[in-house]
Amino acid sequence: MGILASIYSVFGFLYEPAFMQRAATALFLLSFCASGTGVLVVSRRMAFFPDAAGHTIFAGLAIGLILSLPVDIVVLIFGVLIGLLIIYLLRHSTLSSDTIIGLVFSGGVALGLALTSRYPQAQGSVNRYFLGDVLTLDDRGIVLLLLLTLLSILFFLFLYNKLMLSCVAPANYRTSALADYLFGAFLSLVVVISVQAVGVLLVTALLVAPAAVGRVLAKTGRGMFWIALLVSVVSGQVGLWVSYLPQINTTTGATVVFCSIAIFGIAVLIKKFIVLIKGKGAFKNLAGK
Repeated sequence: MGILASIYSVFGFLYEPAFMQRAATALFLLSFCASGTGVLVVSRRMAFFPDAAGHTIFAGLAIGLILSLPVDIVVLIFGVLIGLLIIYLLRHSTLSSDTIIGLVFSGGVALGLALTSRYPQAQGSVNRYFLGDVLTLDDRGIVLLLLLTLLSILFFLFLYNKLMLSCVAPANYRTSALADYLFGAFLSLVVVISVQAVGVLLVTALLVAPAAVGRVLAKTGRGMFWIALLVSVVSGQVGLWVSYLPQINTTTGATVVFCSIAIFGIAVLIKKFIVLIKGKGAFKNLAGK
């Protein structure tokens, strides 16, 4: 508890209530995990993957309740299995990634709806994952995020460059099956844990929006990573602060995602302005000759 209190005081120094300090800490940690992962998702054109993994949580939730097993553990395991299934199908099927992910997404949702409708006791826990709420995270949730952050550091150190290289030059470099399956499992873990903060409906935007800003402004994979991380941290903390204002009082997860999308819109305008200025400069130089 002493270590966690120190962490809260560092990341949540702007806030006095303990739940706000935990939320600020959670968003800092989540920003690091989600931003780099989002860059890989965007670069590999798998933007629907988080939706597929996220919505199958309901099936895992129902299975855990039906079998009287720890729900959080079952949801994590089920999410990872779905991620591995998607990667397997992508590697061994001639269908496009959108088609495969869409089929798994639909099947997961159908299974979840069927189980939750058959067992009404599962429906009471659905809102926790459907909407999410970073303000309700407890110490156990923060510890889980800390472990995910450590795992993310290892993943980015050993696999990020390899996976990005396969996106930049797919004809010359193909990742190994192990790297692809590790990516699928890791991405599923990030999605399932992120759902607790922003909910199933917004988890895709949490991963994709900061990465999209990096894609617009950066010229290299490394640049995309750092820009996405900066956008994720800024939108997370600004969204938390804005949602906490009495005059605003909105859902934190939705406000965080809205801030990310607003930054994306600003980035697109900046990019267009830069291109316009460069175009005018080139035209003047050409006219001068």
